[in-house]
Amino acid sequence: MMPSTALVGLVLVLGGGWYWFEAMRAKELARHAGRKRCNEAGVLFLDDTVVLTRLRPRRDDHGQMTLYREYRFEFASDGGTRYGGEIALMGRRVTRVEMAPFREGV
Repeated sequence: MMPSTALVGLVLVLGGGWYWFEAMRAKELARHAGRKRCNEAGVLFLDDTVVLTRLRPRRDDHGQMTLYREYRFEFASDGGTRYGGEIALMGRRVTRVEMAPFREGV
């Protein structure tokens, strides 16, 4: 029989691994959504990255508890000025991609 401290440690390691895997998957989904939106708008998705700014549990449209995440990203339309954008995910679903108003490139 496994000692209870070893069992707790195993559960923590497995839970941490699951969370890390889901976090990386969500970040990649947000990156893809940001890049796609920037391509559609004809602007440059800067640094090819997103930054997690909010994480909290929330109920989805079906009443199930899931993680709500918000990410920030930057883009440029004229090569010099950086603008901000935001991406929201509910679980594994992109629910919103917003971009700050920007000046069209020259």
